[in-house]
Amino acid sequence: MKFRKALKSNSVKDFSSLFFSNILQKVFGLVREPIVAFFFGSSLLYANYLLLRTIADFFSQFTVGNALKANLLPKFTKVYEKYKDVSFGKVLSFSKRTMLLLFVLSQIVQFAIIWYLDSDYTLLLVIISVLLSISICFNFLNSIYLTIMQAEAKFVSYSIATTLNSFLVAVFIYPLTFLFNVFGLVISRLIGILSLTVAYVVPMNKKKDGFDVPISSRDLNVSTLILGNFANIIIISSRLVSGSDGGISITYYTYSVFILNALLTAVVGNISTLLLRKVSINKNSMFMLYSLLTSLVVGFGLVLGLEFYGYELIKLIYMRGEFNLEDVKNTTMFIQNLSYAFVLIFIATNLFQPFFSLPIDSSRKVRRNISIIFVVTLLLGFIFSLGSDISVEKESIIMIYSSSIISVLLSSYSYLYYLKQSK
Repeated sequence: MKFRKALKSNSVKDFSSLFFSNILQKVFGLVREPIVAFFFGSSLLYANYLLLRTIADFFSQFTVGNALKANLLPKFTKVYEKYKDVSFGKVLSFSKRTMLLLFVLSQIVQFAIIWYLDSDYTLLLVIISVLLSISICFNFLNSIYLTIMQAEAKFVSYSIATTLNSFLVAVFIYPLTFLFNVFGLVISRLIGILSLTVAYVVPMNKKKDGFDVPISSRDLNVSTLILGNFANIIIISSRLVSGSDGGISITYYTYSVFILNALLTAVVGNISTLLLRKVSINKNSMFMLYSLLTSLVVGFGLVLGLEFYGYELIKLIYMRGEFNLEDVKNTTMFIQNLSYAFVLIFIATNLFQPFFSLPIDSSRKVRRNISIIFVVTLLLGFIFSLGSDISVEKESIIMIYSSSIISVLLSSYSYLYYLKQSK
């Protein structure tokens, strides 16, 4: 009887909508990534594009996804608990100012990378960098409004919105890449992002009545921006190391992470979203335990599956067109080495969530100290990679494991701090 009641609960329904949405997104990803492999394989042009996109993705980690959610979901959840009607005039104004700042900063850093590469594709990469910066800006805008949807418990609408983005990218990536080469990758991505803005953000801003939610830079605590998206920051930092020699190793790393990240976002990411919303309202230790156990089962299942079937999986997904047997071998090596680190990331992702539900003002010092330790770990990893004579493949593996282990330790401390504060 209790089992039936659990199956009918809102938590299960919300998780189901998020989970199956992510499954669809991964299906679209399985359409997208083999197309990329077909056209580019491990080509130097694609490797240079990935290094440039890594910088764009690094900016996005502070402005989208878990980072933004960890800052704003508790705030917006409490607003909806208190007010029935809500409007977003101040949210839109804040978003526009931040978008302009993001565009300028991302262009400066991307131009520095283009100068560093000094490749035969300089003009092409400059144009791509502008398009990537536009994507960063509108991704930030979309993420704020997607967080609002989650705070309002509109998980079905949120799921449809994010699935629409992935669907449109999958539809347009083949014809656009066929016609415009690497440009097609950026344009298809931009189409997906802008379609979400038009379909969801614009209608949400038409509502002028109700409590106008105040928002400012103070709501975006830097420490929380770092810790809230620590997983992607680790992944992107390691990806940057894998491409720091200007070679093609970054392509193998990227193909590997696509598969590993599918489980991180489809299962662990959705569980952590529900966990954060629940503990933002009331303390819920049992849901925390269920979340952690589910993540562990998924993580160890992933490791075993890749150890026995990794080569066949890579071959099945990617081997066509420009992607050859040597690419299969190198990608398999990466994905098997990276899989254990992802188990650590799964654990840390869940342990951090209750800590993010604490008021920022009362936990500001602890957030700052934890984020400083995390950032120092990453900086030491970069310094090691610059001064080391070993291959970038090994450097990226060392980077992801060292930062993942530190993240588990920091997240464990954050959870103990949460338990102490919520007594």
